[in-house]
Amino acid sequence: MKNLALTLVAFCTICLSTEVSAQTKISVTKTSAINKQRIAENLAIAEINKKMNAVDDELEGKTSKKSEKAKYCYLTEQLMNVASDYQGIRYQWGGMSRNGMDCSGFVKTAFNQFKIDLPRTSKEMASRGERVSASEAKPGDLIFFKNGGSRVINHVGIVIEVNGDDIKFIHSATSKGVSINSTKEAYYSRGFVQINRVYDRQVL
Repeated sequence: MKNLALTLVAFCTICLSTEVSAQTKISVTKTSAINKQRIAENLAIAEINKKMNAVDDELEGKTSKKSEKAKYCYLTEQLMNVASDYQGIRYQWGGMSRNGMDCSGFVKTAFNQFKIDLPRTSKEMASRGERVSASEAKPGDLIFFKNGGSRVINHVGIVIEVNGDDIKFIHSATSKGVSINSTKEAYYSRGFVQINRVYDRQVL
């Protein structure tokens, strides 16, 4: 009888242990599944955040470009206003005031209003900024000439309007002072050399 009781106790213990072990395995399996699910969810969230950040960066870049373009347009507009305000001032070699200006003195004075420092002579100015083709010219660019048979650049103006191959510019001419002319005119067509963009990278 005693042996039977011990046998029953042992059997119950084995059954209980088996049940606990099975429950433990189920619990571990459930925990593992939950962890896998959480990992998968975290990966999915990370991927979504990555895509959203990429979109934000793209939008920020577009906004920045729009802001730069707006600033460039505003600066160009103000430069045109300043340059036009000098129209009619007489030519004076070496001059940089309303009493008289030469070509590079006029250009330097106009750009100085916007804290854009340019060299004093047209030849030196021609080495500044980025050279662009005539077809890419925009208001605010500098236009250079070799006038009067000169072998070196000796004249500069500011582009104010572009209509195809007709580029209008404001400059200080020896005959008329600060005035507007065009590359369509034979004299300036012959002397035309190059166009430089000098301020989009400096100030934007």
